[in-house]
Amino acid sequence: MVTKLYWLLRIGVAVEYLGHGWAGLSRSRAWLPYYDLFGISADAAVDYMMYLTGAVDITVGLIVLFWPARIVLLHATVWGVFTALLRPMVGEGWWEFLERGGNYGMPLAMLILVGFGGWSVRGWLSKGELPATVSDRAHVGVHWAARGGLALLLIGHGGFGAFEQKAYWYKFFEFFGVDRAGVDSANLMVVFGTFEILLGLAVLVRPAKPLLWFVLGWKLATELLRPLVGQEWFQFVERDGDYVLPLVLIIGAATYAAARDRIRSGA
Repeated sequence: MVTKLYWLLRIGVAVEYLGHGWAGLSRSRAWLPYYDLFGISADAAVDYMMYLTGAVDITVGLIVLFWPARIVLLHATVWGVFTALLRPMVGEGWWEFLERGGNYGMPLAMLILVGFGGWSVRGWLSKGELPATVSDRAHVGVHWAARGGLALLLIGHGGFGAFEQKAYWYKFFEFFGVDRAGVDSANLMVVFGTFEILLGLAVLVRPAKPLLWFVLGWKLATELLRPLVGQEWFQFVERDGDYVLPLVLIIGAATYAAARDRIRSGA
């Protein structure tokens, strides 16, 4: 069971960074405000920096896939937080930061599972193998990193509709034959956005398996709408934490419960 968690997280983090690197190599125009924040012109960003950022992310993804050094997992976690923070820093709103919960929750969960490198440089540079014995506190930490990341990404994505009325959501509704007037008259953005926020809160309060299976299906279906309405496929791929984290919580549910109970009982 723990081996399944390890490989699920390892492949998940690798795919996340390969997808994000793909976005960089595709020179996503949505990234331009982030470079501008640091005084990098649009020309320099498109001609050089996006390629560099994309290449670094792809390298991180490949390293995690073949040699997941702890220092690389730490970088993946910190970089996930940093890039998510860039969104509100350029005025996009804090819902954007929350919606990237999978980007930092997933590598953090894997880092907790394999163990930190401590004060040893060699420890941080060594391969993050699955330990022969995973401590109860590590199991609890993995669970909460995954649970918190999943709850945040659901709440953040719900906020797009409930509070920001993201323009591209109209295309999602149009895919099902509902035009802009129909969306606005029925307040569908608010309805679906509020629903996702409630899903996130439910995961935070009590992540029962039926709920997690529903969340997995929901996120696969709703995120798949992105390429179906014309967005780049990397938009779907780089959000693989949306699909991996529910599985992590489902597979690790019994192990987490046992570890939590042992900690509570002082065993």
